[in-house]
Amino acid sequence: MAARTKSRTGCKTCRRRKVKCDETRPICMNCSRREIECLWGETPIDQHSFAYPRIHAGPSSFPPIFASTSLDLKGIELMHQYTTSTCFTICEDPVASDVWRLIIPRLAVMVENKLLLDSLLAVSALHLYTLNSSHPWATKYATAAVSYFNDALRAAEVNGGHRGMDSGAHFSAQMFIAIYGFASSASVHIPTPWLTILRTSAAAFRSRLSGLQFSSVAGLIPWITAPLDLGESEDIARRFPPSLTTLPLPVDGAPQISEVLDTSVSAAYQHSLCFLRRSWAASFYREYHMHAAFLWLMLSSDAFMSLLAQRRPRALILLGHYCAAMDRSNGQWWMQKDWKSELLSISSRLDPQWVVWMNWE
Repeated sequence: MAARTKSRTGCKTCRRRKVKCDETRPICMNCSRREIECLWGETPIDQHSFAYPRIHAGPSSFPPIFASTSLDLKGIELMHQYTTSTCFTICEDPVASDVWRLIIPRLAVMVENKLLLDSLLAVSALHLYTLNSSHPWATKYATAAVSYFNDALRAAEVNGGHRGMDSGAHFSAQMFIAIYGFASSASVHIPTPWLTILRTSAAAFRSRLSGLQFSSVAGLIPWITAPLDLGESEDIARRFPPSLTTLPLPVDGAPQISEVLDTSVSAAYQHSLCFLRRSWAASFYREYHMHAAFLWLMLSSDAFMSLLAQRRPRALILLGHYCAAMDRSNGQWWMQKDWKSELLSISSRLDPQWVVWMNWE
C-alpha cells in the first residue's frame, strides 16, 4: 500500500485525512473522486461574524441554507443554479469569487434582504434561459427572470430597497440588477431599458461604496478597484482616442461651446472621461472585463449621469466609447449584448458636427 503524504496547503478535508491534495478549487480531485465535502480555510472577510454555507461536491447537493428558507421549488432550483454555475460567471478573481459563491447566497435568504434574493434569482433564471434558449420549455425561465426582476425593481423603489439591509447586501443586489441590465437583450423583453437600469444601479453603487469595507462583502473591494492603476498602453491600437481629451473643454470651433463654459458641467465631463479611460484600458484584459463593465458606471458622478439622462451630445459620445469598449470585451454570457446596435442608436441621436469625436473603433 502506498504511503499517505500529509498535505499542509491543501483543502481541510485532505489535511484531516492526511493525504496529498492537488489544491484544485473549489473542489479538489480527491474530494471530487470520493464525492465528499471539500472544505477550505476561512476567507479573511468578516470571519468573526459570518458563517459560510458549505458547498458539496455532489452535483445534486444543496448548501444547508435551503433547509431554513421559505423558497418554493422554483426558487430552490434557481438558487441551486446560482451556487453551482451562475456565480462562477461573474468574475475570475479567487477572493471575490468566494464572496459571490459563499457569502452572497447566505445574505440573500435573510428575510430583510428580499431585494438581494429577487435580483439574484432573476440573474440565475436569465442565465438558465440563455443556456437553453433553443428549447421551447426555456421560456419558463425567461418568464421567471422578468417576474423576479420586476419584484426587485419594486423592492428597490420602497425606501431605496434597503431598509434593514446590510450595506453589502444592498450593494450586491445593485450589482445583480446591473448584471441583469447587461444580460437583457431582444430575446428577453424587459420593460425597463437597460441603460435606465444601469444608471439607477450606478447611483446605488456610489452611495454604498464607503460602507463596503465594514460589510460582509468587503472582499469585493480589491476586485472592483484593481485596474485603477493600469497605465496607457504603448500599442497604438489600444490607445485611448486622443480626440476625447478636448471634448469637455471650450475649444475653438467645438459645437455647443456654451455648455462647457459652465465649469461645473465641464468638470463633470472631465471626471467621467477619467474613469472612461480606465474602463477602456481594462477592456483589453480578460481578467479585467468585469471592471471595464462597471468602473465607468460606478464612478462617474451624479452630475454626469444627469447630463446623460438629458441625452446631452457630449455625454452620449462618452457612452458610445464605453459601448465600443464593451463590444470589445464581450466576455461572459451576461456581457454579450448587441453593443453595435447600441452604438447605432447613439449615433442616430448625434448631429454630423460631432463626428470628429465619434471614432468608436
